[in-house]
Amino acid sequence: MSSPVPPVVLRSRALAGDLDALAQLGRRLLLGEGVAAAPQEGLACLRSAAARGHAEAESQLALLAAFGVLQARSIPAALAHLRRAAALGREQARRELALLSRGGIDVNVAALTTPPAARPVVESARIRVFERFATAEECAWLIDSARASLRRAQVYRRDEEGYTEADSRTNREADFVFDNASVVLSLVRERIAAAAGIAADHFEIAKLLHYEPGQQFAPHGDFQETTSPALAREVERRGQRIATFLVYLNDDYDGGETDFPRLGFRYKGARGDALLFFNVDAAGRPDYDTVHAGLPTTRGEKWLLSQWMRSKPVG
Repeated sequence: MSSPVPPVVLRSRALAGDLDALAQLGRRLLLGEGVAAAPQEGLACLRSAAARGHAEAESQLALLAAFGVLQARSIPAALAHLRRAAALGREQARRELALLSRGGIDVNVAALTTPPAARPVVESARIRVFERFATAEECAWLIDSARASLRRAQVYRRDEEGYTEADSRTNREADFVFDNASVVLSLVRERIAAAAGIAADHFEIAKLLHYEPGQQFAPHGDFQETTSPALAREVERRGQRIATFLVYLNDDYDGGETDFPRLGFRYKGARGDALLFFNVDAAGRPDYDTVHAGLPTTRGEKWLLSQWMRSKPVG
């Protein structure tokens, strides 16, 4: 693997009119990759490259606008950047626009952010099912976007801040970050926000979950217990994890249900269906009835989009 081009070289090339260098410099300043982070300067570099016809810079600006990074969130602005990227020849932007238009010409943002009606399944624990929450095309897009980033899934440490692998959890996961997020994901998250009644700025990073046959996540609660100083600091700083939203991205497997043993309830959604449950009671206390497990599949792979929601805005 070749070494990254030093920032000083990128700056020199960018000043000489190299748009690829300018866009790469913008991205690295934005993310602090191999250089001290300077987000505003990085954004300015991307905008300059895009203004001079750089398709990838336009795509990255679409992403920043869609998630409200360094600017007010604006889906119209994100779509405008995406359309310019497509016009400049970026194939991924063309495919994303085709998906967002759902076979039509225009992108109907209201339709893309409106969830189907909820079906209550366990009233005492506020568990809701949303049938056909996502389209087959959205499900495939989300899997393809993040499958290359899969790693062993982790759990919270109890004795110190951070995460660790555990025998209780053997599946894999991937975070949706700058390299694999999309306008599609942003709009799916807005649909989740409408379904849950919780603003998207309370959302953690969305995750792609993957289970191969035999892999599982043993019974656990998604709420944070304050049973150690580290966990207490986590809840104080970031808020309680109050709700969980799962989108089932495929259904060509056996087993693999989401199991709530205290409630005697198991759920296996069809592709595109979704499950919402609140991890706390009306007073904000952990609801132990929502302890659940990701059961192992006995045939085939299982894919999920997982979205946790906090009681405080996520910085």
